[in-house]
Amino acid sequence: MKRFFFILCTLLSAITLGAVNPTRTLPVVYINTQNKQAVNDTETQVPMTLYIDSVIPDYHPLGSAQAPIPGTIKGRGNWTWNGFDKKPYKIKFDTKHKVLGMPNNRHWCLMANTDDYLGFLKMPAGFFISKALGLRWTPRTRPVELVLNGQYMGLYFLTEHVRIASHRVHIHEQADNETHRDSISGGWLVEIDNYPSENNITFQEGNGQHVMVSLKEPESLSSQQRQYIENQIYSLNNALYGSSENELIQRLDIHEAARYYLVQEIMEDCESYHGSCFLYKDRDSLGVTDPWKFGPVWDFGNAYNRHQETWIYNNPTFAQYWIGQLAQWPVFQQALREQWWIYYHTQKEEVRTQISDFAATISTAAARDADVWRNTQGYNDNSNMSGKLNDFLWRYDWRIQWLYSQWGEGTKPATWDNEAPFTDNRSPITVTKTLHNGQIVIESNGKKYNILGQEIH
Repeated sequence: MKRFFFILCTLLSAITLGAVNPTRTLPVVYINTQNKQAVNDTETQVPMTLYIDSVIPDYHPLGSAQAPIPGTIKGRGNWTWNGFDKKPYKIKFDTKHKVLGMPNNRHWCLMANTDDYLGFLKMPAGFFISKALGLRWTPRTRPVELVLNGQYMGLYFLTEHVRIASHRVHIHEQADNETHRDSISGGWLVEIDNYPSENNITFQEGNGQHVMVSLKEPESLSSQQRQYIENQIYSLNNALYGSSENELIQRLDIHEAARYYLVQEIMEDCESYHGSCFLYKDRDSLGVTDPWKFGPVWDFGNAYNRHQETWIYNNPTFAQYWIGQLAQWPVFQQALREQWWIYYHTQKEEVRTQISDFAATISTAAARDADVWRNTQGYNDNSNMSGKLNDFLWRYDWRIQWLYSQWGEGTKPATWDNEAPFTDNRSPITVTKTLHNGQIVIESNGKKYNILGQEIH
């Protein structure tokens, strides 16, 4: 009788859970927290172990149920954490690991994308466009199914975290609390933000808007670093509202800024320069300033929400910092017309195909996700992926057509060679090397440096 009762309970359990088990059409991420501790906030690092059953021939599994990978998990995001029952997470391994074909790192995000009413396609599409336009780094992402402490949590997107690293924002990793004047020029990773924090730099944009810039890396600053980065942000703001094109070009990589902006206009992202808007700067070299670069792209939660035939900085739903002024500069307009020509002629259809293929990949898991989260706080039902894909492509095509009505075919770059090349706008360097007391002395633009690039006075 006991055996019969056990079998009956097992069958009933299987029937009950059958609708909320992984579809196994995507890699399955299994996370178990220490003592099944809940993840309740975005600050507390909860010890966990993780393994990934790939089920996809293209990707290797990571760890196993018998030998999972140790690390920690916490909540992530602001509105996406507080506004929805389906939560996003930040995971950190104890050591670096390659994950589903993505390069080694300890830091990863599990994006829920609960606010996406267009079939979970906004973030992937923004990333596809960014990569097509040739931004220096676009975060990689993989759709997965998540099982947390034995409970199926639905469709998630395992995504590279934005940070300085060799395969991410590839710039010099500056030490915390650095004081040496030759070291504090970079690298820097900052974010135009709308949530106050103690590390923010606050200032008034030239048009009177109050702006906050959050410092991401380095995290702990010496007084020398703080003074340097404040001067940099103020100087960039002044250059944007100044009259010297040379000053602007020295402060900002115009071509990278044009690529970044074009992604936002194609996605009609009305929050793009309001938050989650990253900029970075590498260390100056031999007295030549490394200009600030917009990127990488990140949050597309408010893309295609406004649906207006106008620029994203005109009467925006959210304040759009800096971009309205930058868009007035002829040098930026020229770079933008060239990037548009490349995208319109060589990339727009390929990206459209990528979006369709991605929708097919996640279709089954998206329907199962709705089985779990339908009717919960803020959830968008994306179970009809065919309909959602049609809705998304209609908006994509509509935006491309409107931009064509404004820019035509754009301007073919004079040096275009079927690629969207990186552009370094730093001034040309004149370098000579001489021997002085047995040491190499590098003379560049009227200054002298040692072999380490440190200025000799």
